[in-house]
Amino acid sequence: MVGLLAKVGTKPIEVTRIKWSGAPPGWVVVLIFLGVIAGVVAIYLLERGIASKRYRMGLAVLRILVLAIALIILFEPIKSTQRHEVRQGITILLLDNSQSMRFKDNYTTATEHSKKMLEGLATALNMEYDQIRESPRYKLVLKAISKYRILQRLVRENRLRVYTFGSGKPRLIAEAEERQGKLKFLMTEGEKKEKKDIRAQLSDFLTATEPETRLLDAISSVLREMRGQKVAGIVVVSDGQNTSREVSVEEVTAAARRRNIPIYTVGIGAILRPKDIEIVALDAREVVLKGDQVAFSAKIKSQGYEGETVDLVLDFAGQKIQKSIKLRGKGVVQTETLMFRPQKAGDFRVTMSVPVKPDEQFKDNNSLTKRIRVVEDKIKVLYIEGYPRWEYRYLKNALIRDPTLKVWCILQEATDRFRQETSPGLEPLLQLPQNKDELLRNYHVIIFGDVNPNHLKYGLTNEQMKWIKEFVEKGGGFVMIAGEYYAPHKYVNTPIEELLPIIPESFLGGMIIRRAETANRTFHMRLTQAGRESLVMRLLEDPDENVELWEDRNKREEDSLPGLFWYCPVRKAKPIAEVWAVHPTERDSHGRPKPIIATCRYGKGTVIFVGVDETWRWRFGVGDLFFWRFWSQVIRYAAAQALLGKEKRFSLHTDRETYHVGKTVTLTAYILDERYEPSREPKQVATIQLPDGKKKEIILKLDPKNPGNYVATYKPKRLGVYSVWLGGTEVEPEEAPARAQFRVVIPSLEKRHPEINEKLLRKLASATDGQFLPLYEIEKVPRQIEAIQESIPTDVREEPLWDKWWILVLFTGLIAVEWVLRRMRRLL
Repeated sequence: MVGLLAKVGTKPIEVTRIKWSGAPPGWVVVLIFLGVIAGVVAIYLLERGIASKRYRMGLAVLRILVLAIALIILFEPIKSTQRHEVRQGITILLLDNSQSMRFKDNYTTATEHSKKMLEGLATALNMEYDQIRESPRYKLVLKAISKYRILQRLVRENRLRVYTFGSGKPRLIAEAEERQGKLKFLMTEGEKKEKKDIRAQLSDFLTATEPETRLLDAISSVLREMRGQKVAGIVVVSDGQNTSREVSVEEVTAAARRRNIPIYTVGIGAILRPKDIEIVALDAREVVLKGDQVAFSAKIKSQGYEGETVDLVLDFAGQKIQKSIKLRGKGVVQTETLMFRPQKAGDFRVTMSVPVKPDEQFKDNNSLTKRIRVVEDKIKVLYIEGYPRWEYRYLKNALIRDPTLKVWCILQEATDRFRQETSPGLEPLLQLPQNKDELLRNYHVIIFGDVNPNHLKYGLTNEQMKWIKEFVEKGGGFVMIAGEYYAPHKYVNTPIEELLPIIPESFLGGMIIRRAETANRTFHMRLTQAGRESLVMRLLEDPDENVELWEDRNKREEDSLPGLFWYCPVRKAKPIAEVWAVHPTERDSHGRPKPIIATCRYGKGTVIFVGVDETWRWRFGVGDLFFWRFWSQVIRYAAAQALLGKEKRFSLHTDRETYHVGKTVTLTAYILDERYEPSREPKQVATIQLPDGKKKEIILKLDPKNPGNYVATYKPKRLGVYSVWLGGTEVEPEEAPARAQFRVVIPSLEKRHPEINEKLLRKLASATDGQFLPLYEIEKVPRQIEAIQESIPTDVREEPLWDKWWILVLFTGLIAVEWVLRRMRRLL
């Protein structure tokens, strides 16, 4: 642990007392002594002789002393010395380490609070106004603590414990005491760095990277930890934001009051919610066809600009288009889409941006960039179907009509005289591919309808299923459209099942659900959050209208897709799956909605499962508008990796596109060797480029269970956009065989209310007899905290007294004196 450690102490105190280990209760001792005195006096008064009464009383006293010493010896007296160490009480310093402390407050003179805070900080920290506005909150805290020697002054009166807090348990980073006027700070975690000053030591741990501000939980935790110890006060330096869920402010202040612990709060931040426009995400397909109409969607969140109009700009390699949008503000995320038709093949950088306004809080989040590959090719599709169901008829026709596709169809139940259908100008297939190379070389996407794996002419051997599996592993796309007879349940325990994002039900025979059983009721699928964000499921540009189109929440047929009668029930989605749509009422064994449309990656390729076969119904009244838009997007999504080219042996991706500071990024590469076999090299080198342009190499290690798969993890510490590519730092990203990009942002919980919560800070202080102070008055805090002490018992020394030599001498001497005196008066 980290600690500010001190060689300090106070002179110990010794308390001595006599214990009687063999004595009976006190009242018994009193009775015994009274009986001894009475008995001895009575004996000597009744004794006859020549001695006077006074002489006999003197002898009685001697006899009483002898008997008293005898009783004392019997009662075993022990001298007990208790050593007490007097120690100073404890002051707790809690420093907010959440990501809201990274905010740069745009203090203005427009409001009294901002003006006072700006002027106060400028005076207290000797900084210009612009310097304050450009400094994150935690940097200002470090400067104030250092300038006013807060730690050194707090430790003069009491011992000190310094914690940082955020989303988890408060982290003890320092302890301090003062002994003989000397103070020495040592970090209690990691390497000791005695040459650095206190501010430098604290800056190693106060980094403002925690994704939450669990302020009340932190105070409660420290109070529990300090149970039984004298606490002089708790000092909290924070913007006051609180995401605690376990305790309330009333519970925290009541616990502090019961122990007479005042809480002193030091606030930092502007009282007004800062203005900001942020492009949260840029959605677009990574690989597109030359001449395709491509949708680029930006998710925009704004605050403080409600109702204002701004220009959303799409910059496609220097070609710009824009449209005016009205900001919703109030932290609401709105999705805006621009359409662009690329006319050149190649790799391009695409940026979507909104102009930065002068009074924005964050000026580096108004744009996002994504790399797009435009290919001059046609998507080659192999569509295999079992029988001429309606879904096949309409989908086959749409596929053949699309000039960007080359399509070959095989209908298993066709007669021998039937010419298998294809795109214009292509030769029809007479049989399924008869070797692996033919499959890998000739197609980008395979669509499986309700295919009978045991069909006499167009059936699939286990070897052919393995070819399809390898086809996907190397980047091909695979789409399965469920049916009543075969797909997917007839593929249980086959290589095809391994590809699917769902686990099929195992049926002994017959249909899954007879269509006649559901002929009188329709349903509308429900989009998951992933489905709402997926471009494949985007049939309308407006997100709310798109959800209504799919789900028919308002029960108005004109706003939604026609309902479906039938779906294929599956057991559940696999853990690796991303589910886009679910059944509105049906649940799996764990109570989760049954998946209907889901996807997953398998090797380099993409697999999509569609658990309905009535999308042709969406054509009612609108033709191919929604039907073909959906299937066109499915095919292009599935073909993306294959379109990169068969010569492309490398792929690289992250498990997410957006992360929070300190969260782990998982990088995964899939690499084939020169023979296009999964690589078995033990490691691969990649380079990460940080937002400031610095480069850092990272090692991806081979997954021993999955040849060709390489994995590495990385924890980003800064906000911004990171680029990563295969190869060392000497390799330029444009020359790298594969690259990816991810973004690090402040969590939404921290950004939701970035302004100072002065009300909470004041309540914590006033309810515990503490005090609230703005950061520019932090130098007053040490004077508010009283010095307290606690006495801690240490060692105990015990010394028996009954067997001392002088006790025996005294006892013997008194007996001898009495004997001589009695003999002198002839009383023996």
